[in-house]
Amino acid sequence: MRKMKGGIELEATAPQSVAVCEERHKALGEYLGNDKAKLLKYDTEIKNVQEAIVVLTAIQARHETEIDDHEGRLRGIESKPAKHWENIVGQVIQLVIAAIAGAGISKVWP
Repeated sequence: MRKMKGGIELEATAPQSVAVCEERHKALGEYLGNDKAKLLKYDTEIKNVQEAIVVLTAIQARHETEIDDHEGRLRGIESKPAKHWENIVGQVIQLVIAAIAGAGISKVWP
């Protein structure tokens, strides 16, 4: 006949000595103790990874801000030649209009 106690099957066919039970208990304690040590080790490693994630998140946020700033500066630098050519085109148009006006005025008032 088998009895279940805490998910562990116990054999009830013959009485076991206290020494055997203590030995099994000790072995089980060592086994679980090893798992506990591993868990504590992994817990420390997980905390280190979490701290690294926090630092990396802060670095990423700072870099995103810097990238946005650089994009703004690049747009300003890239737009300067376009503004320069707009000014030149505007001046050429003004000169053409002035030349046409001057030619027209010179024909009207000789």
